[in-house]
Amino acid sequence: MLGDSRTKPMEILLVEDGLVDARVTIHALRRSGLHHRLTLVRSVHEAILFMKRTGIFARAPRLDLLLLDMILPDGTGIDVLEEMSELQSDSSRVTTVVLTACEDASYRTRCDELGVYDYIQKPVSEDEFLRVVRDHKKLMIHLQQAAVTAAAGNHSRSPSGTLRA
Repeated sequence: MLGDSRTKPMEILLVEDGLVDARVTIHALRRSGLHHRLTLVRSVHEAILFMKRTGIFARAPRLDLLLLDMILPDGTGIDVLEEMSELQSDSSRVTTVVLTACEDASYRTRCDELGVYDYIQKPVSEDEFLRVVRDHKKLMIHLQQAAVTAAAGNHSRSPSGTLRA
């Protein structure tokens, strides 16, 4: 079950300056039943502080999912993505979903180049949005189970790599 309390909550950062859009997203996540914690920031500057874990975000959790508006008061979602690509290696890349009313094809192309997982046009279909979030949660659960299995496998092997009886 995706909302199962035995899994860690999905840490979500929502970067959205429009309070109505933020409210719609937050309510959709609540209705989804997914076990999550969400932080809302409203600017490029705040998003970067959160990702760098500086200032008021010094104790910010490690992100699992970034929900990113493209047009923000102090820049664009591209600014956030470019900063994120400098901060993270490919193996630790946060899954990013862009939620935008922007119809500029150059933004979409740049998002693809920067490894955005999904790009959803506003107004966002709740079903499509929740499908993307649930797909990511399923992947998180799978990776958590694989890590537990790998750790258990390492404990049951002798230093030479053979299984202990």
